[in-house]
Amino acid sequence: MENLNLNKIIDFSGAELLQGTGEQTIEEIVIDSREVKDNYLFIAIIGEDQDGHLYLEDAVKNGARAVIVDREIKSDFLKKSEVAVLRVSDTTEALQNIAHNYRKRFADLKVVAVTGSAGKTTTKDLIYSVLSQKYNCLKTEGNYNNHIGLPLTLLRLTADQEFAILEMGMSALGEIELLAKIAKPDFGIVTNVAAAHLKQLGSLENIARAKKELIDQLKESETAILNYDNQYTRNMGETTAAEVIYFGFETGADLQTVDYYFDKKKESLNFKVEYGDEVYNFKFNKAGKHNVYNAMAAIILAFKLNLRVSEIQQGLLQTKFSSNRMEFIELNNGARIINDSYNANPLAVKAALDVLAELKAERKISVLASMLELGSESKVKHQEIGAYAAAKEVDLLITIGSQAKNIAAGAETKIQSKKIIILNNNQECIDFLAAEIKRDDLILIKGSRANKLEEIAAELQNKEL
Repeated sequence: MENLNLNKIIDFSGAELLQGTGEQTIEEIVIDSREVKDNYLFIAIIGEDQDGHLYLEDAVKNGARAVIVDREIKSDFLKKSEVAVLRVSDTTEALQNIAHNYRKRFADLKVVAVTGSAGKTTTKDLIYSVLSQKYNCLKTEGNYNNHIGLPLTLLRLTADQEFAILEMGMSALGEIELLAKIAKPDFGIVTNVAAAHLKQLGSLENIARAKKELIDQLKESETAILNYDNQYTRNMGETTAAEVIYFGFETGADLQTVDYYFDKKKESLNFKVEYGDEVYNFKFNKAGKHNVYNAMAAIILAFKLNLRVSEIQQGLLQTKFSSNRMEFIELNNGARIINDSYNANPLAVKAALDVLAELKAERKISVLASMLELGSESKVKHQEIGAYAAAKEVDLLITIGSQAKNIAAGAETKIQSKKIIILNNNQECIDFLAAEIKRDDLILIKGSRANKLEEIAAELQNKEL
């Protein structure tokens, strides 16, 4: 963050100065008292599990120059200190307002916002790497893609950056609209719409409405980049005032992939695209058709921004992907893991099973845990995944947890029961695989975030097999 005068922060947030002076300089804004250093501003956010007001004294002891609160402070320690105290009606809203106004200071900054039911993190990573070949860029790190994380990301901006690539997540209607209003994107990208957050949103149509909130915020001078092959995302282009460009495999997309294959020896995904009247060949180090879609979003944006083909190709190859996403791990006995454990919904699990099917291995094992937030559709969606895994001819299907038993049920009618192992937890899976896996096995690990399946990959890496 660039230094800000506290009076400017008061203007940005509409805060009332209860104590101290507004003349001091603020070097960083944080919401975790453990991150506070000299000349920082601490905002007492109220989260699901913590109330930042309980840590005000810790923040001041660590060097906070100012704090933002939503109530009268009765602490004698704070009253006797020289810290400036600002009061607002809602500290989370204050963070958002500060970030929004701070972002507006950078008139030449271009913001790229990425959302979708699957692939948004990988797409963000690809875009960041490609655009970084020509521009100084900032991107969302980790899971900072919500109403608190996105403002904190914007507050990392400096005048040196020309692009900010921001991931936008949601679990309810109105959330992406809020994020888009805070960030003011110039480019809005929707990777797809699929069955995720059905429990909260109830239908695919409502999921599409939620994702479309990003496109609805774009103006005539801005650009929507949409997946042409997904009917929900294609329809988003029909009502927006923004310029619309499409990517996909189907005829009619502005950037169309006409061929792709995975080079198993080089572990390289190779694909050919048509754009305008030209044909281009690209490659990068990820497997799966779904990753071609992710790459296409980055490529079409890069073409829009007039990057050279060589810059695009270099950016694809240099991408540093976020952890636990199609991450290949070799174990000490020669077996390999595809660690795709970060999250899961039906579309993403099927894409991961497609990758498993495409790759060469002596034996293919899929370890699947529950897909959360599917509501009343949960049972049937898990059963569909079981049937899909069976159709992909996995040699061994392992399910973990009570909900995932429905995956096993969906597979039972299509493959022999001896090829299905039903386990209760991660430790059971670790113990089973440690004794079972052999050289040249390929093991896919996939499930929703709450299952913490990365524990399985980590433990197997450390075991002598």
